[in-house]
Amino acid sequence: MNNYTHFNWEEIHQRYAETEQFLKEAAQILQRAAARMERNEEIATKRSAEIDAELSKLRKENEEIATKRRSELDAELSKLRKENEEVATKRKAELDASLKKLGKYIGGIANNNGDMAEDFFFNTFRRDKTLLNEQFDTIQKNYFYSSTNGYEGPESDIVLFNGKSVAIIEVKYKATFDNIDFDKLIENVALFKKYSPAYRNHNIFLGVAAMSFKKGLASKLHKAGIATIHPSGKKIVIYDKELKVF
Repeated sequence: MNNYTHFNWEEIHQRYAETEQFLKEAAQILQRAAARMERNEEIATKRSAEIDAELSKLRKENEEIATKRRSELDAELSKLRKENEEVATKRKAELDASLKKLGKYIGGIANNNGDMAEDFFFNTFRRDKTLLNEQFDTIQKNYFYSSTNGYEGPESDIVLFNGKSVAIIEVKYKATFDNIDFDKLIENVALFKKYSPAYRNHNIFLGVAAMSFKKGLASKLHKAGIATIHPSGKKIVIYDKELKVF
């Protein structure tokens, strides 16, 4: 019995040829794939460079636009600041002028009120020259005294005289703690005696006359020995119970 296997050489040869063809085609496919990958890499590299260049260009353009816009905004802000400063300066000048005008107006009112108060109390005392139940002979408005060396003392609003007493009246439209100086009122007594020697030995009385008094001021004047005079309706109220001789 023959033990050798019978081979179909034609089939083997055909399969070998098919394998060769398959490997050849596979190699071609791999070669084309490698070429495609190389081309894609080149395209990607080129495109990356183009993208980088485009981005760099965009950044530069944006920086130029931003710089230009910033310059425009800075110029606009500078213009606005200048305009605001000019407006503020003009407005300040207008306000200063208005305040100055208002100050003159208020000062004029204050002076007119002060003059009116002086006239009112002067005419009142001219009709009845009585203070502390003492009758005075003469009255003088805006009295001031001077010495032989040219010194002029402060002006007294109203001064009443008789043979033994002098009453010095300070007049205010509205008496307040700001416009009544206690120390100055009392200091003026010494100056009056010094520069009005004819009345040096007279009794000196002090009074404050006003259309109204700030709350608490009249009581303080009374405690200091100074009389207060103010209108009440059609009458004049004189408080001289605590009046003292200076």
